Amino acid sequence: MSVFKSYLRQLIRQLKALKKANDAGDKEEVAKIINELLSDAQDGLEDD
Repeated sequence: MSVFKSYLRQLIRQLKALKKANDAGDKEEVAKIINELLSDAQDGLEDD
């Protein structure tokens, strides 16, 4: 359960950064964060 909570904390940090970059109109940062989220999700699936 603690691994899942850790994952959720990281996800929340990334989503907050994504929102901030989006609000600022920083398309490059938005794309970077989305790519990180996709990579993290893919890596998580491959670990199982």
